[in-house]
Amino acid sequence: MRHLLLFCTLFIAIPALAAPAVPLPSTQQGAVLERVVLLARHGIRSPTKPPRTLLAQTGHAWAQWPVAPGELTEHGKQALAQMVELVRQHYTQAGLLQSGSCPTPASIAVWADAKDHRTRESGGIWADRLAPACGLRVSGLADGQEDPIFAGSPAPLSTQEQSAITQEFDQRARTLPSSMDASMTALQTALAPTACTTDTSHCLRASKTILVWKKGKPHLEGGIATGGTAAENLLLEYTQGMPAQAEPFDGHDPATLIWQVFPLHTEENWLIRRLPTLAIHKGTPMATAVQNALAGKPVNGVPAVTEQTKLFVLAGHDTNLDALATLYGLDWSFADQPDPTAPNTTLAFELWRTAHGPCIVIRLFHQGLEALRTLAPPAPALNIQVIAAGSSLQTLRPVQ
Repeated sequence: MRHLLLFCTLFIAIPALAAPAVPLPSTQQGAVLERVVLLARHGIRSPTKPPRTLLAQTGHAWAQWPVAPGELTEHGKQALAQMVELVRQHYTQAGLLQSGSCPTPASIAVWADAKDHRTRESGGIWADRLAPACGLRVSGLADGQEDPIFAGSPAPLSTQEQSAITQEFDQRARTLPSSMDASMTALQTALAPTACTTDTSHCLRASKTILVWKKGKPHLEGGIATGGTAAENLLLEYTQGMPAQAEPFDGHDPATLIWQVFPLHTEENWLIRRLPTLAIHKGTPMATAVQNALAGKPVNGVPAVTEQTKLFVLAGHDTNLDALATLYGLDWSFADQPDPTAPNTTLAFELWRTAHGPCIVIRLFHQGLEALRTLAPPAPALNIQVIAAGSSLQTLRPVQ
C-alpha cells in the first residue's frame, strides 16, 4: 500500500503540554480544508452477551438492559447525536460545511458496517445530524453482510502471519504493565470477592491469559480477556446512566471503580487488536479507503464516494480505531475518559491546502465519561485535539 499525501509538522494541540512547532493550517492565511475522513465508533450499546452468560463467566449477577445484547440504546443514540452536532459545528466553523443550507449532492458520504445493527443505526444518526432535514442517508452493504473495509481482508492468515502474531503476543505478554495486578484485584473485589478462595473457576488472576487459534483466527482467553470485557461492561453500564446501586455497582463508587479496572480492557486490546501483523491484516482495507478518499479517488466497494466527496464518514467499531492506530503508530489517552476508544470516539483525517502545499491533520473527537452518562455537552476545547505528526501516512508518528 502506498501513501502519497504529505503532512505538515504538528505537535499536540493542548497548551498545557506543548505548542505547535508551526501554525496549524486553520491559523494560516489562505489555508483551505478540502477533505475529511472520519472513522467513528458506534454509540453506547448493551454488552454483547446476556447477563446469564456474564454471570457464568464472572460469578457475578449483572444488570438487565432495556435492549437485546449488542444493541444501541436510546440513551446511546442521544449521546451520539450530541457528538455529531459537535463535529458538524466544528467543520462548519472550519469552512468544510455550510451553515443553514444543505450540502451539494455527493459532497457527504456516510458508510456503515452492515454486519451489525448498532453500526447501521449509528451511521443513520451521522447522516441525519450532519445535514439536518436534507435527506442524507447512510449507505452500506446488505444488512448482515461482512464488509472487508471494517472486517479486514477476507483472505485467511498465512502460516507466516500466524507465527508472527503468536510471537508478537508472547513478547507483549512477557512485559505486562504493573497496573494489571491492582486492576485485577479491584475488579475481583467488585465482582466476586471470595472467588479466589471458595470459587476458583471465577478467580481472574488464577486464569492465565493465552492466545488460542480457532479456525485459523486468534482469540484471547484467560484472566485479562475476561477482566477486560467485564471492565468495558462496567463502563457501558455507567455511561448508559444506570443507577449507582445497580449490579455490579452496589457498594462501590462506579466512576472510581471504572478508572481502577479499565487498564485491563486497554491491555486486552494491546494483547490482540494491536498486534502489528493482525492489525495490518485487518486494517489495510480501511487504511486504503481513507487514503483514496483523501486523495479524491474512488473507494473500492463504496460507490457513494466520488471526487466531489468532501466529508466521508465510516461508522464502525473500536476494533477499527485500534487497527488504524496500530498501522499509523498512534496512541492516545483522555483525562476525562478511561477508554481511548469509548463509544462515539471519532478519528479524523483532514486534508488542508496551504501556501506550502497539502497538509494532513490527525484529530480526535471524544466525549468524557460523565458527558456520556449525563448527556451534558462538555466544552469543545476538551473534546477536540490534534494527536499525530509525520511526513506521510506511511511514516506517521505519535506525538511525544
